[in-house]
Amino acid sequence: MMRRALRLLPALVLLLSVAACQQDFDSQYAETEKKIQAAEGKIDAQMAKEAKREPGAHVKSH
Repeated sequence: MMRRALRLLPALVLLLSVAACQQDFDSQYAETEKKIQAAEGKIDAQMAKEAKREPGAHVKSH
């Protein structure tokens, strides 16, 4: 019984490591998605502001 448990230990450690990496990936993905959505909001607001300007108005370049 003890030998069987020792043979399963590396597999268990590997599974736990993979689970931890998946959580890290998921949290990084969620954080990146939030940043992208925030940037999209800023771009949308800027585009809406530009759309309201008069057609012949001077455009500032950055």
